[in-house]
Amino acid sequence: MSTTVLEGLQNAEVNIENVKKIGLVILPLAQDQLHHAVTLLEKGYSINDEIEPLLEKYSRIENVPDKESP
Repeated sequence: MSTTVLEGLQNAEVNIENVKKIGLVILPLAQDQLHHAVTLLEKGYSINDEIEPLLEKYSRIENVPDKESP
C-alpha cells in the first residue's frame, strides 16, 4: 500500500516525536518523509497523491515533474 502525501506528513510528525524515545537514528527517516511530502506539495500535488509510485517512476523526489492542472 502506498503512502499519500498527508500520511507522509503524519508519519514524519510521529517519527520526529519518536526521536525522544528511540534517539537520533530515526531522524533521517523523518527528514526524508517530510522532504518528500513538502516537495510534492510545492510541485502542485495534493495531500491525497501517493508518494511511492512517483518515487518508483522518477527514482528521486527531485526528478518528479510539477503536476499539471486538469
